[in-house]
Amino acid sequence: MVEDKKSIKRAYFYVFLSIVALIFLVFFGIPTLVRFAGFIGEIAKSDKPVELNDTTPPAPPQFDEIPEYTNKGNLEITGRSESGATIIIRDNNNTTEIVANNEGNFSYTIKLKKGENSIDAKARDTANNESTQTDTFRINFDDENPEITIDTPSDGSSFYGSGQRQLSIKGSVSEKTYLTINGRLVTLKDDLTFNFTTTLSEGENKFEIIATDPANNEAKTSFVVNFAS
Repeated sequence: MVEDKKSIKRAYFYVFLSIVALIFLVFFGIPTLVRFAGFIGEIAKSDKPVELNDTTPPAPPQFDEIPEYTNKGNLEITGRSESGATIIIRDNNNTTEIVANNEGNFSYTIKLKKGENSIDAKARDTANNESTQTDTFRINFDDENPEITIDTPSDGSSFYGSGQRQLSIKGSVSEKTYLTINGRLVTLKDDLTFNFTTTLSEGENKFEIIATDPANNEAKTSFVVNFAS
């Protein structure tokens, strides 16, 4: 009899737990599931893409080193920007659009005119936001070699005695250059003239003068003088 009563109580307890679980499911579980299913259904029915409100402009593009002077008529300009951004390049008031690759790198070849050229750029991202303009860079295109004029001494001159052992080489260049005589730097005056003094050696003395302008154009000239003590 005692065992039967325990079995009955156990059965009542399990029935009670089942009723509580059912009530919880009805009032909490099913409504939650229904609401979630409805949310999924609304998304599935919608044919509108999810809109991302991107209003932040990208940073201005960054150019790699741009030379101030060059002797190349076509100059490749490289740089970096936001991945996939459109780079709007303005050179000498001509506007060109190129797209940065997945790494954000871009390149552009500018056709230079003689003299000063200008280039700047801005970036436009995929949400149509535009950056501010970069600084304007100036590029001077010069493909002409400088000219060297030697006033004294004349090629083939001869000098004698200790009084003529000190030689002054005087001349001028057509533009501001890096000037050397036999590898030694020579300072130019404001009027582009120079005066270089050296000591002659016995016999034949050879001199080579090289002038290199900022665009790396080069001019060379040479002469020989003789000295006897």
